[in-house]
Amino acid sequence: MITKQRHNLMIEMIKDKKTVSISQLAKELGISSVTARRDVEFLEKQFKNIIRIRGGAEWKADLPEYSTKGLNDRFQQQYEKNKEEKQQIARKASSLIQDYESVIIDAGSTTFHLAQYLDSQKKITAFLTAVNIAEALEEKENITKVLMGGIFRSRTTTIVSSVLKDSLSELYADKVFIGVSGVSLEKGFTCHDLLEVEVKRMLAHSAREVYWLADSSKLDTIASFQVLDLESRHTIITDDKIDSSILEQLKQKVNVIIAERG
Repeated sequence: MITKQRHNLMIEMIKDKKTVSISQLAKELGISSVTARRDVEFLEKQFKNIIRIRGGAEWKADLPEYSTKGLNDRFQQQYEKNKEEKQQIARKASSLIQDYESVIIDAGSTTFHLAQYLDSQKKITAFLTAVNIAEALEEKENITKVLMGGIFRSRTTTIVSSVLKDSLSELYADKVFIGVSGVSLEKGFTCHDLLEVEVKRMLAHSAREVYWLADSSKLDTIASFQVLDLESRHTIITDDKIDSSILEQLKQKVNVIIAERG
């Protein structure tokens, strides 16, 4: 993760939680405690709202708020939306990855959370289709990062093109984790970006185990473009706010894992 983007995420965390420890910042952002402490010291000098306290940082709401321009404002907004649910899903997904496995991680805000929760002690190979996810794994030295080639789209931080498709056609990993905008019984997995449809289709055929990461707000909804129908060999990981009737209907078509809180 580049420094400016990490700082923006850290600011949002401190603002949201009001008081946060160095260890929490380090864990959430996938960085060392030394880096987190150094970042807090820097942010305190830049923004009056952020105050260093013993072992952490505090947000002073009564002061004029900071203003920043993130690397990608659209992604920042998506990252913050249903954040707790996405973190539940990311923690569960990361726990499924074993030592020495190869995994493919799709673009998206939930998969970005997944990258942050990956165990830095595990020796895995991660094939990536998004630049910001590669950056999120920067300091996790045991993880071999392979950024797939193609055309970079700054609006979504993703990589798309026939070059990427050719690369995926030759790849078969242990697990793939795919972001999705909507899941329904009628249209299956859907997304809002036409250029990402074919990439996601190929991702779903590029690994032995296929996991779709979708918070409960995306279930029983249909986005603009269909990616694939629901398949019994696929697994949806969602949060515990899922409606019980929707859960039972989905279970008839696909595997479902509920990520618990905490």
